[in-house]
Order: sequence, then structure tokens, then C-alpha cells
Amino acid sequence: MVIGEALLRLTARLVAVQDSAKLPLEQLDPPRRAAVVMAILALVLTGMALVACVMIGGRWVRRLARHEHGRTKQTTNVENQRLRTALEPILPAGQAGETVVTKRNSNETVGDS
Repeated sequence: MVIGEALLRLTARLVAVQDSAKLPLEQLDPPRRAAVVMAILALVLTGMALVACVMIGGRWVRRLARHEHGRTKQTTNVENQRLRTALEPILPAGQAGETVVTKRNSNETVGDS
């Protein structure tokens, strides 16, 4: 019975303390409370904006990764023409599709056609 009374008194005191204690936000005066709420809102919006930027950047990088970054037909053609122009003085004259043998050894067999 003594333990029951002690528990009852302890519970009554806890309820009394809980009623008198306010949240830290409620203890602030209204202008300061508004400033704290706006700062929290700014932090949340900044976090959401950062997440959105990361998602958009990831999508952009995935799109770049899907593209072929090798040589294109146009750049290869330009490089081939530059090479032909540079080697023109030392290349033998002939058609582009012809096979040209510039040095023959005496022991090689060449078929006449």
C-alpha cells in the first residue's frame, strides 16, 4: 500500500511537471520563433534542391555515357586526307585501290594477269 501511494504521488508530480514544461520552440517569443521556423524551412528546401541537382546530374551523366565517343566517319575522313596530303611526295603514283609493290626481291614470284 505504501508503494502504491508513492507511485501515485510520483505520477502526479510527473504530470504536473509535464504540463508546466513547454517545447523549446513554444518558449521563444513570436518573432524569434518565426525566424527559427523559417531557418528550418530553408534547410529543408536547400536539402531538397541538392537532391534534385544530384538526380538531374546523374541523368545527364548517364545520357553522356550512352553516346559513342570514338572517331566519327567525318573526322576519320579528314584525318585520312591529311595523311595522304602529307605522304604524297613519297608515295608512288597509282590508283587508290591498286596494290603497289615498291621493292621486289629476286626470289619472289609475281603472277602476271
